[in-house]
Amino acid sequence: MVNSASAPNTRRRRQGIKAGLDLPQILSAASAIAPDELTMQAVADRLGVDRKAVNHHVSDRETLLRLVAVDAYTRSFAAVSIPADCDWREASRIYGHGIASAVIALGPLARHVRVGASADALLLTVTEAVLARYVQAGFDLETGLRALSMLSDICEAYAHGVVGMAQDGAGKRDLWLREVLRDLPEQHPRYLGEAVESQIYTYDARQLEISIEIYIRGVEALTAEASPPLNE
Repeated sequence: MVNSASAPNTRRRRQGIKAGLDLPQILSAASAIAPDELTMQAVADRLGVDRKAVNHHVSDRETLLRLVAVDAYTRSFAAVSIPADCDWREASRIYGHGIASAVIALGPLARHVRVGASADALLLTVTEAVLARYVQAGFDLETGLRALSMLSDICEAYAHGVVGMAQDGAGKRDLWLREVLRDLPEQHPRYLGEAVESQIYTYDARQLEISIEIYIRGVEALTAEASPPLNE
């Protein structure tokens, strides 16, 4: 008769590397869990393994959230493609909209990822394609890279604002302005007051379009002053 105390527990959770676990499996399981409910234990429970098996690949919850966010961002950004025949302006528009859309798609996970923090091959390939358009148009490499970094910052900031708006129920910038003007004496700033009354909303798609166009015109003006006209 087998001693029950020494018999293997077939229901015991699998542990460590022997569980056959890898990072893609962890990210797949984690992506199916709501961000506010995502913990190391929740992933382990979903996979049916011991938490130590998850910890072998991911050190803590914050790292897990970042990895899930970067993975989701990369998959969203996969739809971005730079046509071979477009110039640097159109490439900038495509790139900017792609960044904003990918960040917005993250929802609550957006705060756990920075666009420039990922060296994924896809992201690098698209960025290289846009930078090539700048160089081909006559930009020196440093100017092109700095300009592209600025575009990324602009579009990422816009997207984070949209995500924050969706979570809070209203744009933080618009709410702040309303609250400040409400508490001021009757003689409050004229144009800001008119903007509030007109309900000019600065988190819509038009705001992104304007931001990208201002960026493009600014780069054109800067390079026109600093050097001879660019060859396109």
